[in-house]
Amino acid sequence: MKEPEIQAQADSEFSRNTVPMSRRKSMLSLAIVWAGFVFVMSSMIAGGTLAAGLSFRDVILASLIGNAVLLVIGILVSIMAFRTGLTFPLLTHYTFGSNGSKIATILSPIVNIGWYVIQAATYGHFIALIFGLEGAGELICLALSAVVMGLFALYGMKAMTILGYVSIPAIIFLAAATIIKCLLVGGGVEALLSYVPEQPITIIAGTTAVIGAWISSVSTINADIMRYTKSEKDAVLATLLGIILANLVMIFCGAIATITMDESDISVVLVELGLVIPGLILMTTNIWTTNGSTLYSISLGLSNTFPLSRKALTIICIAISAVICLFRPYQIDILYTALNILGTVIPPLSGILISDFYLLGKGKYIKFEDAKFRKWNPFVWIAWAAAAALAFVIPVGLPALNGMLIGAALYIAMMKLTRYRVVEQGSGART
Repeated sequence: MKEPEIQAQADSEFSRNTVPMSRRKSMLSLAIVWAGFVFVMSSMIAGGTLAAGLSFRDVILASLIGNAVLLVIGILVSIMAFRTGLTFPLLTHYTFGSNGSKIATILSPIVNIGWYVIQAATYGHFIALIFGLEGAGELICLALSAVVMGLFALYGMKAMTILGYVSIPAIIFLAAATIIKCLLVGGGVEALLSYVPEQPITIIAGTTAVIGAWISSVSTINADIMRYTKSEKDAVLATLLGIILANLVMIFCGAIATITMDESDISVVLVELGLVIPGLILMTTNIWTTNGSTLYSISLGLSNTFPLSRKALTIICIAISAVICLFRPYQIDILYTALNILGTVIPPLSGILISDFYLLGKGKYIKFEDAKFRKWNPFVWIAWAAAAALAFVIPVGLPALNGMLIGAALYIAMMKLTRYRVVEQGSGART
């Protein structure tokens, strides 16, 4: 038996190998996993933010425009993932080289683990509030939240698919029921459509908020899921269903709750309406599906940098997350600031990868197991650093999207001018 085959058998999630066609999954199962990730409180909060400055009609318009941009990025990434069968970290070998990739991909797991602990702690805090726990009781809830959520990531795509099949119908049903209840209590559709915000913002600003909430995840975590698709059509449909079914629904829920009930968090709305149990179910299914996929992607990213198995890295991350949760990270403003900064630094990396695959690679790469990579590519670091710096200082547009476009343009220009090759040998290596 060849060595790559032995490694593939030992690594059931293909964290260091191409996913073979024989192990690809159905479009529906992947759409469920992706939608489960996108069903998250941050989208509802984004909807509430939009409603604070836009009429409901403008919320719809900004959401549709923003999600259209996200769909373009997500579809490009999903097709790239299908054709290569590689995780986002492994794809960076083709641009950064074998050693450069290990350094480049460490930032994304750092950002994701930050959001993981914040959401786990938020859920643990919610449970503590329901049962009136304080002090040590709350800390136990916070730590257990991080541990239990992580178990689904530990068992990989199969466990997250099962969780998605169980939880997503509940999320959709409860979200729809909440919208109806809010409209009944808050004056109905007429009140919703006649709503005028006290401090209006532009549709451009609203669209920017929609894109900013998801641009990093759509361009990174999406690849880790869609590498399992069986065709380009499946990759596109799964991405499409996840964003339209989940992100738009959550944004509209948050907007409607804010307009009718003056509250963007649907779980809180349910509790205020006296529906504690439905609120607990919604919060549980909402955060668990998202955090399971987040930790799964974190373990794949770390597998590219550290010589440990994905499961071992997942266990380490769960332990670290449980400890961090004890510091109540949902209360630490500086953590949010740091994560938002990294959220601007990472997108140029995605722009570079997309442009490399479609413009330099002509939509294909040498099979990962057959390629021999240089250790470093100095030009990609220059492009990434310059794009990230410019993204912070350009006064117009969305920093993350600006960074993606600038990073792609600078990278392509330097690689074309220098004719530098990252892949040193192999059939189909580009010049």
